[in-house]
Amino acid sequence: MAQKPLDSKQMQQAVDALAASNGNETMAAKLLGMPKSTFQNRISAAERAHIVAAKEEKLNTTARHAQLHMGALKDSRNGKVRRYVVTSAQNATPVQADFFASLLSYCKLNGAELIVIPFRYQNPTSVWTEKSKSYDWWPSEVMPYLLDKRIELNKNLVVLADIKIQPTATRPLSGMDTMTGSQSAILAHPKLELVTVPTPHHKLPKILTTTGACTKRNYTETKAGKKGSFHHTYGACVVEVSGESFHMRQLNAISNGSFMDLNYEYTGAGRKKVDQIEALVCGDTHHEFVDPEVVEATFGKDGIASFLRPKLVVWHDIWDGYSRNHHHEGEAFINFVKHQAGVDDVEKALDNVFAFVDKYTLPNSKNVFIPSNHPDVLAKWVKRADWREDPRNAKFLLRTALAMIESAEMGLCGAQVIDPFQYWAKKKMKSASQAIFLKRDESFQVKGIELAYHGDRGPNGSRGSIKGFTRIGVKSVIGHSHTPGIMDGVYQTGCNSYLKLEYNSGPSSWMQSDCIVYKNGKRSLINIVNGQWRA
Repeated sequence: MAQKPLDSKQMQQAVDALAASNGNETMAAKLLGMPKSTFQNRISAAERAHIVAAKEEKLNTTARHAQLHMGALKDSRNGKVRRYVVTSAQNATPVQADFFASLLSYCKLNGAELIVIPFRYQNPTSVWTEKSKSYDWWPSEVMPYLLDKRIELNKNLVVLADIKIQPTATRPLSGMDTMTGSQSAILAHPKLELVTVPTPHHKLPKILTTTGACTKRNYTETKAGKKGSFHHTYGACVVEVSGESFHMRQLNAISNGSFMDLNYEYTGAGRKKVDQIEALVCGDTHHEFVDPEVVEATFGKDGIASFLRPKLVVWHDIWDGYSRNHHHEGEAFINFVKHQAGVDDVEKALDNVFAFVDKYTLPNSKNVFIPSNHPDVLAKWVKRADWREDPRNAKFLLRTALAMIESAEMGLCGAQVIDPFQYWAKKKMKSASQAIFLKRDESFQVKGIELAYHGDRGPNGSRGSIKGFTRIGVKSVIGHSHTPGIMDGVYQTGCNSYLKLEYNSGPSSWMQSDCIVYKNGKRSLINIVNGQWRA
């Protein structure tokens, strides 16, 4: 059977890939995802057809910038919702065709503007020879969408398309905290990273995020290059702008180029409805101080849970433990106020928490309770308190202590005792049959993502932090800090409580934010801004 002849596009791709790989045929073949012998045949055919590498095409995005700027300005004035999808593209590198087709499909179906920020794998201001100029081109597919100038999408969000960050940068957002004042910012980089910068409480939360890329992996055979290739994400940032508010989510593609956003899966052919997500990981709840607007945005009629129908709802710091917190020992005025307000009754506070969970337990869903430092307050209180000095809680304290002492036993690794918070939850919660109670250091993975860590305790007994959890090499979702973030495969939620509590003061990076886990194993942060989780 005769082999189908190559078309000019296939030969052009081969020649361009060879140029992008500095003449390395092995690397070029990998770039196009084909055997080396197939690649060599295409190069030979291209030589016979006298096809050469694409010539330098200078970026001229002034008209594109003006178009976007005028559209953003007009819609911010009339309150219309405007959607953007922001990704990035490396020079002299082909697009990941399936993913780029999915992006175009998404934009068409959602009326979104596609923005592609160009970046280079060289520093054009230093070592920039005549030879390098032959690689200063971008795929024809992205040219209509390129933007290399800074643009405000609204008063509080700016796209820093004029900043080029090396694709091998380990911390691409490092040093960018102050560059936009109080404005949030989107920067081009193939590695997905997000940080929340402390701002005054009356300001909208300030977010810095990278985009992911729509071009293929194209890195040198070096340590930096291999690390860059490992963290390379076929992704984009979707932004919904309405007036001075904005919402952003992560679009993260799997190997076939498809990705999920909320209740749809997108491909180049269109989209299809997704019935459920795997998990909704709520930000730290702190029930005594939970924000009613966040509860409504999460569990209300058009809330996250009712819209996305998660199989699992994961709870961090569900109980604050304010009624008897060890940090309040010796705090005469705080304890006086708690007594006067009647919020020092521990059993009543727990009953309120359990009733809250019962009320918002979803049909055909399970609640997963993550061991957290605030529910741990109950065990600490039982160990330290004297019932003779606490008439309000004497009976409950003694009942809890009795349950703990009766459960205490010697295990393989030492003494062990029940968690009193879980003990009472199993007894008092009507929805206990739909609950999963995890122990400290017990694994609980969903689609290969570890959900069992709260984030208060780090590796080897260290204090927990998102950076610390990146070192364990496992994709995970943590809470604890009330500060959403993404770093090296670790996603961190924010809180569901009020943003100003008794113990936090000064500029704050706290944000009301959840994390969702899709059926394809990808994740996205969902931020709740002014009581809204989407535009």
